[in-house]
Amino acid sequence: MGGVWSDTFGFVKGLVYGPHMMKPKGEHPSAFRMNNGVPAVVLLTRDTIQYAFNPETYEKDPYSFGPGGVSKDVVRGHCPSMFSNDEDHRRKKALLIDVYKRGQKTLPSVFFSQIKEHLEEWSRLEDVPDFEERVFHIMSETLTEALFGRKIDGELCFTWLNGLLTDFKTWIPIPSMSRKRRLAIEALPALLKAIKEAPKYQELVQLCHTHGVEVEEGIFTILYGTLFNGCAAQCAAIVSSVARLHTLSDTEKNDIIQTTLQVLEKHGGVSEESLGEMKTLESFILEVLRLHPPVFNFWCLARKDLVISPEKENIKVCKGERMVGCCFWAQRDESVFPDPDRFRWNRFLDEDKQGGQKKHLFFPRGSWTEAPDLDSHQCPGQDIGFFMMKALLAVLLGYCSWELTAAPMWSDKTIRVGNPDDPVRLARFNFRSEQAGRALGIRPDNIAPNAI
Repeated sequence: MGGVWSDTFGFVKGLVYGPHMMKPKGEHPSAFRMNNGVPAVVLLTRDTIQYAFNPETYEKDPYSFGPGGVSKDVVRGHCPSMFSNDEDHRRKKALLIDVYKRGQKTLPSVFFSQIKEHLEEWSRLEDVPDFEERVFHIMSETLTEALFGRKIDGELCFTWLNGLLTDFKTWIPIPSMSRKRRLAIEALPALLKAIKEAPKYQELVQLCHTHGVEVEEGIFTILYGTLFNGCAAQCAAIVSSVARLHTLSDTEKNDIIQTTLQVLEKHGGVSEESLGEMKTLESFILEVLRLHPPVFNFWCLARKDLVISPEKENIKVCKGERMVGCCFWAQRDESVFPDPDRFRWNRFLDEDKQGGQKKHLFFPRGSWTEAPDLDSHQCPGQDIGFFMMKALLAVLLGYCSWELTAAPMWSDKTIRVGNPDDPVRLARFNFRSEQAGRALGIRPDNIAPNAI
């Protein structure tokens, strides 16, 4: 299945058809071999995808997303936690868990201030053509301030992020990727300087020493986990959520908005308690993440010889052979999700009657209902990410109104990370700043927002 021509054909086909090339001729296999740029065993259901989650059956291929990968130059040769294995991975993940735990102490107050500041800026514009990038700025400036003690310019973070995934296994020249990689490398000195001058830098240095991680490698592990795994995924989910609201009926949208407002009024604003009670909003977000996961494919290598037993015939997988767990299709498994291709915003409202579908959501690189541990590659910041998505959407629904420039359409292009085919742009944006400020616990002088 390998070879330069089959790899190139598979790469191009993957770009054009995305995850839909994994369902050949309308068939619905659980696992099979294919080439979408590199030969791999594809795992498509809730059962077979477990081979890409069980630490005993897989290991990571450093820097690799199958046919693409992270440019080593952009991370100065340091391998992030998500691409590491065994003890190296455990040290780096333990570092991330500690860093995120400490950052959570100031995260709510920092985030609420950033929300208000950015949304006020949006409301002063005639339109918001760069909506997607502006959402990223909210997330990145919040997390960098919470983790480093000072916010780092969102444009600087975005430039570095854009140059990460630029190493493709193809002879086809891609000039745009070369340019993004060059700009990211040029942005690195300023980015690292900002981190070293931040108030929490010495605290992070000590945490690196505590976990046996070299300092620069630790900083890149934190940067990658925060900006790529964190901010980029959160941004994709927020953008898809705003687009998905456009596809709902007025009655459906009103149900989500009114139930969110009722909870905000009951608790006097946005808080850990009020967000926990927003079950309607939570169901909506989870359905967005089910149908439009920010990451379609989880790439790995077989740790040992395996026999995968789908419904038709056994598939023998050799040690070191590439596997890919397809979250896109596993979260459309008909044995779990009735009418899986339909967006149902209330799908997760009654888990008892629905048979616990949440545990079959795999977008964090493991079951949504299971906590990440040091052996798995499941996202260590999933609780922080969901809190931020939920809080920002609660404010958007409760205190904002907007109009899209065009109706969103999805053909599931991999490069759009779950978002509609064309960038989501706003023709107008209105923000009830005073009401939102009260809900966020921010005084009119913008001093000392209430922490949760």
